[in-house]
Amino acid sequence: MKSRMTSCYDYRLLEVPKEMRRWHIPDSEIEAELLALAKDHSGEEETEGEIQDKDCVRCICMKASKENWEGRSVLLYPGRRFPGAEGAEEAVLGKKRGEEFECSIKDVSLTLRVEKAVRIRVMEVDGGLVAKLSIPGVETVGDYYRWYHEQHDKEQKEKACMGIARCWLEAIAKRSVFDIDEDEKKKWCDDRARIMYEGLLAAGHDMKKTEDGKVITEEEALKRASESQEMYFIPYLIYSYFSEKNGYVLTEEGFVKEVEKIAAERGERLEDLMKQADITMFRQTKYQEYTYHLLMAEAEKYLEV
Repeated sequence: MKSRMTSCYDYRLLEVPKEMRRWHIPDSEIEAELLALAKDHSGEEETEGEIQDKDCVRCICMKASKENWEGRSVLLYPGRRFPGAEGAEEAVLGKKRGEEFECSIKDVSLTLRVEKAVRIRVMEVDGGLVAKLSIPGVETVGDYYRWYHEQHDKEQKEKACMGIARCWLEAIAKRSVFDIDEDEKKKWCDDRARIMYEGLLAAGHDMKKTEDGKVITEEEALKRASESQEMYFIPYLIYSYFSEKNGYVLTEEGFVKEVEKIAAERGERLEDLMKQADITMFRQTKYQEYTYHLLMAEAEKYLEV
């Protein structure tokens, strides 16, 4: 290409803020995860034993000092001390299903029979919870902490490195020197717009139909698509700079081999995929991956120990 980045800003001059260097998972995050798991494994179960505080009890009214109460269901929540029901909540404690007891709710004297008692089963964060998770090699809460770090530390570290690399690339885009051939840039954007237009059309999406319900011409749709691609031109030049500087060049031959590989993986014909493929867009994807790989490896040196 004629267009290129002629002078790359030295991104290493930038100070990496402390918050971007952090990647270690705090204990509080793992504690919160365990508490959420304990809540998920908590539940309700019907109990045949004596009623306790925090149970939910359904009773049937057998007798009452007021009309229209007999036969009604009455729910009691011992320990909650709902206004007017405090005495009934106390009276039901120690009773079992089928037993009757006398109490009062507000100004009504009642004889109630216990029909059903449900107990809230709260799972504690302990070995019992860990056992329910059925994670191989994880038997204690301490084991879970170790396992959690094994599962997430690498991802956290990569996210921190990517954040630093992204910050560097933004600075490079703003402070570097570029030599841009405007005709080449326009063709680059137009070509990508055409590929996007035809690809979406094949997928059943017509770019001539706008979000507000209007219909525009194909020329207008392509113009809009082309303009939307301009923001990717400078990043493409940056990715090309880093990749080619380090000897990573995707040639036409290499492009065909990559498409052959994809065709084999998908079980599709090479000829069909080549009609849909474009080396410029493919090269951008590969160069972007390579550039991030380079910068993330360098960014790791700035992470907290």
